[in-house]
Amino acid sequence: MDLFSVFRRLKIASALFILLMIGGTVGFYSLGDEGTTWVDALYMTGITISTVGYHEVVSLDTHPYGRLFTLILIFFGFAVLTYLFSNLIALFIEGDIKSTFTKRRMLKQIEKMKDHYVICGCGRVGRNIAYELMQTGHDFVMSDRNESVSKSLIKELKNTPFMVGDSTDDSFLLRLGVDRARGVFVVSGDDNTNLVICLTARQLNSQMKIVARVKKIDNADKLYRVGADKVVSPNYIGGLRMAAEMLKPTAVSFMDELMRSELDHRLEEYVVPVHLDGHPLSDFPIHDLNNTSVLALREKDEWHYNPEKHHTMKRGAHLVLITTPSDRKILETRVS
Repeated sequence: MDLFSVFRRLKIASALFILLMIGGTVGFYSLGDEGTTWVDALYMTGITISTVGYHEVVSLDTHPYGRLFTLILIFFGFAVLTYLFSNLIALFIEGDIKSTFTKRRMLKQIEKMKDHYVICGCGRVGRNIAYELMQTGHDFVMSDRNESVSKSLIKELKNTPFMVGDSTDDSFLLRLGVDRARGVFVVSGDDNTNLVICLTARQLNSQMKIVARVKKIDNADKLYRVGADKVVSPNYIGGLRMAAEMLKPTAVSFMDELMRSELDHRLEEYVVPVHLDGHPLSDFPIHDLNNTSVLALREKDEWHYNPEKHHTMKRGAHLVLITTPSDRKILETRVS
């Protein structure tokens, strides 16, 4: 049973119960004599719906339809209470109260997110992505099919939204906020699953960036065709890394410091906005950010390394910088 459908039915049952109480109170107040109070009418509604049958405080003898109204209220009350209690029981069966409210809180947290990242698959690759996103201060959502994975991840990555479900399903991806996301990491352990996730996610959001994992390098072209912007093979990258460790260890060590160390500095990239088109590089708003430097500028397929301050920026060009998470947030605000 879907937890969220239980919550939805529980809200409907609660609303029906409240309406029934209001309708019964108004009805008994109208049917009673001049001495009838609103409290008396509410009391009569309560004992009628619950079928307790205590002493009647509102006399129905003076009204010809009083008994008929009471009979109708009993049947409707029995139906509504049965519906309400059955959904309360279903809520307990679905999981303990703490787990239920944790999932509900995470869903509300995701609904408020925008321009975040979504991780589909929480194996070793997915976890390392999550640690890096957390280290650099990015908002992200994690998801996996395995319920047991969520328990360990919630402890490791506190306050990080996590959803259990099938990422190949449109409705589940929408719960993760894919339609509002900046990017999706498709990193399940199966190439066919990654293929379907890429296809589904691209149909839901044509603007975001999709980075997918591939085990068999022959499947990379298929992932590109269904919407992936970049495809990464951990086995291929691992081989290149081992060769680099042997041939150029110092350069590799430098890149490690920028990509995954405990230090604050990271490589970041920014697209030159429209309002800076034709401006010199010195106008890019980093002059007072002491921990930020421009390393390179890419215009289409042409690279400019360590560009001069008077270099003219063009709209859509990419700037590669070395910066810290705190400087990055300041820069994002300025650029936007």
